[in-house]
Amino acid sequence: MMIRVNYKRIRHIALICLTALIFIMLSPQSVKAKDVKINSAEDFYRAISQQIIEHRSDVTYEAKYEVLKKMIDDKNNNYYTYYDEASPLTSGCYLAYYVDDVQVYYNNDRLRIVIQFLYTKAEMEEHFAKMNELAASLKCDNDYDTIQAVHDYLVRHFKYDDRTFFENHTDIDGFRDGEMVCSGYSLAAYYLLNSAGIPTRVITGYGGSGAATTSNHMWNMVELDGSWYNMDITWDDTEQKNISYKYFLKNDEDFLNHTRMNVYATQYFDVLVSKESYKLPFNIRLGMNATRWAILIAFIAIEVVIFVNKQKKDARMRKIYEQEQNNY
Repeated sequence: MMIRVNYKRIRHIALICLTALIFIMLSPQSVKAKDVKINSAEDFYRAISQQIIEHRSDVTYEAKYEVLKKMIDDKNNNYYTYYDEASPLTSGCYLAYYVDDVQVYYNNDRLRIVIQFLYTKAEMEEHFAKMNELAASLKCDNDYDTIQAVHDYLVRHFKYDDRTFFENHTDIDGFRDGEMVCSGYSLAAYYLLNSAGIPTRVITGYGGSGAATTSNHMWNMVELDGSWYNMDITWDDTEQKNISYKYFLKNDEDFLNHTRMNVYATQYFDVLVSKESYKLPFNIRLGMNATRWAILIAFIAIEVVIFVNKQKKDARMRKIYEQEQNNY
């Protein structure tokens, strides 16, 4: 299965990234500045997220050039990797995929952001409402069961989009058509789990072994019982009858054929990921779901009943035989 992430969109989002501000341009028209002031990269990213959530295509902010210059010099600042622990559902690592193009203008302490959206405001709001409802329905009494419920739901209800141009790159596309690529699976899991109160990240990188390691890929990292684990729902969706857990809650060593992109291939993430894979329930480690266990237990019970009845019958037959022998 070939796995790809649409980096064309990420290149568009890169215009949001602070390196794009190197090419500061004059605004083609006079726009009244908003009261929002940009004093840091954090302010900048949160302002863009709010602009996307409100579906406002053209907003101007107040920002001093000295602040922008400092942000430009920080090469690690990229909106599409921005994760806000306090508000993960409005983080750039999720919302950036709802944007098709961005233009950045600067003039006289006024920073103008012009966004072209992939979806209408109504489409986005309807999708978020459905996702919140679904997240509530999948939430269980403990975090492990919730994570597994989300994993299993996405595997059961969606299929991998293996069309030539990999059209369904977001969770909106996937929930509309029932098929999506790795970014769709990962974004859906990100929203559903964070909505359920379980910290989850999206990770971009490369999937495959040998020459295939350059295939663009995306997966998740999820926090459980104070530790973080890797999870690749795309690769667990084998379209077989039984759900695979080969890439479910793994440490880096057991998470084979995954290479994090440079921005995620840092000591921070190396330390963040658990040193041990999560110890899954016994039935999952054996690769058996509840239905198969029920069938196996029923089969064993029937065999035991048959065996016991046979033993009783043999005992009666021996007793009859012995009585007949004594009569002679």
